[in-house]
Amino acid sequence: MKDIIVVGAGVVGLSTAIRIQEKGGYRVTIVAGTFPTDLRTIHYTSHWAGAHHVSHAFGDKRQLEMDKETFECMWKDSEPDGPLPGCFFRHTQTEFRGDDVDPTEWLGHMPDFQAVLQNDLVPGSTHGWSFTTLSLDPPVYLNWLLDRFLSNGGTIVRSQLLHISQAIEGGISGLPQKPNGVVVCVGIGARFLGGIEDKDVFPIRGQTIALRAPWVRYGRSISKADGSYTYSIPKVAGDVLIGGIKVANDW
Repeated sequence: MKDIIVVGAGVVGLSTAIRIQEKGGYRVTIVAGTFPTDLRTIHYTSHWAGAHHVSHAFGDKRQLEMDKETFECMWKDSEPDGPLPGCFFRHTQTEFRGDDVDPTEWLGHMPDFQAVLQNDLVPGSTHGWSFTTLSLDPPVYLNWLLDRFLSNGGTIVRSQLLHISQAIEGGISGLPQKPNGVVVCVGIGARFLGGIEDKDVFPIRGQTIALRAPWVRYGRSISKADGSYTYSIPKVAGDVLIGGIKVANDW
């Protein structure tokens, strides 16, 4: 058995750890300062996600392949008789655009994908597309991923790494001393983790509000020519998340 350390316990870290386990032949340990079972904090962003599945690959083929595979896994898990009832909600999503972007390349694979008729366009849009996607409840999903990882024999270690060498060279109780591989899944933390310090990683500032609106059972978004972006995400329990700010690299 080979030892693998995954740094980070957000949705990417947990999903990555589970996928490595499923390949077989690996003992996987997750090391993180925060886990899904903890109280919500600004240092753990996965709890605060929308969250729905809409690809924004924009011609990036590698990103598109990852988005497709992610959707296939989540679509399977969201089946009515799937493993996590009460988490997923399948719904119609309509993307309106007021710019010249045609998302067919990265959204055309979605179920029920079709163009919106001109008479059905909203003000500020020149074209649009609708398809079926899903939203999910992040805290429920994250805790399910953690339970799944532990049930597969995974190990968790609570520690906030200051430098990647702490995982590679040992020194933290509970971690394999000579791991065969280390996978870093710390999101914006990759910008500050010693030995990684990836300055290409930056935050995108957003602002959302949650409304109680169980009669809204569809998702909408509009991307305007001036770069503004507004969206709504319906949830299975009847809440709707409304967002309208998307500012890159804003600290």
